[in-house]
Amino acid sequence: MTDNAVTGPGGAAVQAQPNTQPPPRLPRTHTNPTIIQLLKSLPLISKLQKNKEIEDKNAERALKTLNHTQDMTAFPDAGSEAASLVTLDPEDLDRFRVPSFALSFRDYIYSSLAKWIADEEIKDPKNKRKALDDPKITSDEARIAKRHCMNGRKLTPWIVGAPWHASFPQSLFDTEGCIMVPLSFFLNENLQILNVEASTLPTVKTNPNPGETKGISILDVEKLSVRFGRELSLDFSQWTEAAGNVYLFQKERDEPNTGDAHSEWYDQHFGFYIAQKDKVRLYDTWKADELKFRQEHWACYGEFKGSRYDQAFALSEKQHAMMAEIRDMMATNKTPSGRDNGNFPKSSLNSKYPPRRSSDRPSSSSFPPGSGRSSSSPSDCLICAERGHDSRIHNDTTTAVKFKDGKATWARCANRALVTPNNRVLCINWNVRGSNSICAHGKEERAHLCSFCGSKDHHALSWTCRPPPSN
Repeated sequence: MTDNAVTGPGGAAVQAQPNTQPPPRLPRTHTNPTIIQLLKSLPLISKLQKNKEIEDKNAERALKTLNHTQDMTAFPDAGSEAASLVTLDPEDLDRFRVPSFALSFRDYIYSSLAKWIADEEIKDPKNKRKALDDPKITSDEARIAKRHCMNGRKLTPWIVGAPWHASFPQSLFDTEGCIMVPLSFFLNENLQILNVEASTLPTVKTNPNPGETKGISILDVEKLSVRFGRELSLDFSQWTEAAGNVYLFQKERDEPNTGDAHSEWYDQHFGFYIAQKDKVRLYDTWKADELKFRQEHWACYGEFKGSRYDQAFALSEKQHAMMAEIRDMMATNKTPSGRDNGNFPKSSLNSKYPPRRSSDRPSSSSFPPGSGRSSSSPSDCLICAERGHDSRIHNDTTTAVKFKDGKATWARCANRALVTPNNRVLCINWNVRGSNSICAHGKEERAHLCSFCGSKDHHALSWTCRPPPSN
């Protein structure tokens, strides 16, 4: 009888079956009740350290088993079974839901715990957990940040003869996405202000975009236009400077991998006017069309169409010729038929100051119709209501201008133009002749407001709100 034989019923010999059950698993962490109790009593940081150590060894065992399975000759020994982790108390585990608590143990977070934290965050999207690998700011770093310390090694060297390079703050890009930024904002001096005074400039809050709950802060264009100037207030040299900066600004708005598809429109738009032979002479007649085309493009984002520009510029030439003819007629004291009937303007009939007939006062004013200058003398100033000088004497003055009675004047002369306190250009032709004036400009280009008080019911030289000069 062999060693593997056993006695069956009736004394017959029966072959024993081999034992196929795996041997019982030997615990590696929780080896006996005493060890289990000691593990439970460990502080949290010790449990985390222990679990991190166990996970590292388990990883080594798994790798050893993999190598043995792939090549038993090179790796004759398989890895042993994985050890169990020390169980964390449910209260401690819940505390890891708090970002600040998890961050305080960031160096002891092991992989399975990190996975649990991530799973909990996925389950609760409102839980804005701070990334555990964010570096903590040291006290020295906090001091440097609060004092806004600067690195002098990053100073930009000055290069003699290098052209000035426009720099556009983020506030301009944010504003352009909500409202078309006026051309005056892109003058070199105004760009400098936008960069230097960025954090103190007035802003407004926009309405939320579709699908969003909050708006953004953008530049207060209305308030800043008082300081920077409004559309159509620039002369041609200023327009040229601003147009070049707008093109550079729009180039920075080109989407990646699209080339100059966006900024090309601005290149063609501004380039059309710059290429015209009579661009300077006809500037006052075509600048309103230029603004209209820019506004249309911002609102509709349409393609450039050169034929529209050719047609508009041809009309500007005709308008300029018509205005020149009107100025010649007025210079020789001629007016179109039916206009000069010897009557006073309607706005002067109820004036508290008696009007004078055209034969009693000069027909000239500070400037010619539109924005020119009169050759007649003496002149009546459309700013201070004094005789003997025109409004140019007050051009860009830093001294407060007052009327003869000591009250502050309403209009002022800026860049050789008669403007309101908020830089809106006034119509000089209307302020001189009132309802007898013939104005070819658009409504928005020049305002029909009294340069003495701002009223739209009468013109300045009707002497409705101010007494006429006695000298």
